[in-house]
Amino acid sequence: MSPFFDIFDTQKIQEPPLKEKLSEYYKLNEQELQKHWQEDIFSFDANVLLNLYRYTPKTRDAFFDLLDKIKDRVWISYQVAFEYQKNRLVVINKQHIAYTEIRNLLIDKKGEIEAKLNDYKRHPYLQTEELKKQIQSAFESINKDISKLEKSHPDYLQDDPTWERLTKILDKKIGDDNTGEELEKIYKDGKKRYDEDIPPGYKDKVTKKNEGNRSLYGDVIVWNQIIKHAKDIPSSIIFITDDRKEDWWYKFKGKTIGPRPELIKEFKDLTGKRINIYQADNFLDLALKNLKQASNPEAIEEIRKVREADEMEIDKERKLMEMFLEDNGDENYKENAKKLLSQKETSFEKAIRTTAEENKNNEK
Repeated sequence: MSPFFDIFDTQKIQEPPLKEKLSEYYKLNEQELQKHWQEDIFSFDANVLLNLYRYTPKTRDAFFDLLDKIKDRVWISYQVAFEYQKNRLVVINKQHIAYTEIRNLLIDKKGEIEAKLNDYKRHPYLQTEELKKQIQSAFESINKDISKLEKSHPDYLQDDPTWERLTKILDKKIGDDNTGEELEKIYKDGKKRYDEDIPPGYKDKVTKKNEGNRSLYGDVIVWNQIIKHAKDIPSSIIFITDDRKEDWWYKFKGKTIGPRPELIKEFKDLTGKRINIYQADNFLDLALKNLKQASNPEAIEEIRKVREADEMEIDKERKLMEMFLEDNGDENYKENAKKLLSQKETSFEKAIRTTAEENKNNEK
């Protein structure tokens, strides 16, 4: 055969292996993974940093021990730093108002139980008055314990050691913000991505609709800033997020398989590198193997529970928003839904209002 025709001999064309062409659907082998853990930059999402306030001191210290060990390879995007600073006081204040909310809940439940017992005043065997006394005693004991815990709760609004430790670790390790022109381009791209359900962040299009573009397209901004940084460094990125939504994670029948393949592919297409994405509990677990970090199963389990509880609350709020926007047969349902959503108090607004009310009461 003429050498001219050799170029058309399909047996001589080196076709990339399937795992290489569709690498976003395959996990790295142990050797590849170990190389990433030894060389890559660790970048954290704002929710991971904010969840530090929700951990017990022991678990928080375990996480900081790991951060101290990898501090020379830590970097966060400007958007993450911005979201952390914006929401830090909200998260702290939410821990404080929890005691009041639980007290109010107990008072309501106590009233419900007593009202129900009144329906059985003539019951031949139920001694309702005696039961009321026992209930009163139990509720007083619980309230006493809550007050004791409340008094021992650190006042992070005045003195925040978590903030100070993070500030020290992240010093000179935060990316630059985008220019106004760059942000406008990201917002435009974000709208297109959300309209077509392209990850990440499109699940926020309902819950953050009224919070401004910087919040609405926050995930897209983070994603863009991570990609931009990856282009400027020799290694790649290991991204840690406690976001559980399906615009970050590939899920099948309720089970999380791994990060969305589209994200892995987009990152590789734009940087030529592989990104690894983990949730905080998995990150801490894998650090044991890949960074020879001391085992701490209690901390891993607590971090997992905090993450899941936080996302359950977000899912509940999202479903409520979707219910508001659902067509209920009223020709004006869209306008009515918008009015309801605009009247809904955000967690940030609630925290600010509560703090202001507490300060006002203290001045009296």
